Amino acid sequence: MDLRSIEQERAKFAYEKVSDVKREDTKTQGRYRSYVKSAPVMILTNGLGQTLAFYLSKLDKNEAVDHSSLDPKNEQEGDKRAYAYLYRHLGEWLAMKVTGGEDPLRFYMNASGTQAIVLTDEAIALLSWLKRFADAMLAEDKNGD
Repeated sequence: MDLRSIEQERAKFAYEKVSDVKREDTKTQGRYRSYVKSAPVMILTNGLGQTLAFYLSKLDKNEAVDHSSLDPKNEQEGDKRAYAYLYRHLGEWLAMKVTGGEDPLRFYMNASGTQAIVLTDEAIALLSWLKRFADAMLAEDKNGD
């Protein structure tokens, strides 16, 4: 019987996802690190739905699902890869822990106030772990934009 706490599960998930980003070029790592750091403030300021929609808007239609076709050497695509990773990481976790497999953005649009709060709180809790591991493991974005 596995008795891991939800914090341990978040930590394990975040470590594995940031490890995936660590295999990318330094520009993508830096951008991901920067976006993860700013995501909680963006969620608290604009709401989770607006934030997820913003990340989705940075991608082409199919890139939200599969970002492996993006060229890491292309600066714009490196930026897109970072957004794609962040969108997918949040989406995978929220679908697994809160929405019962439904797309979190779609779930958010149809959620009650209480469900939206639970979804938002879980996103911020995961981002706390992603931020910690990104700071520890990934290259810093030297451009700072």
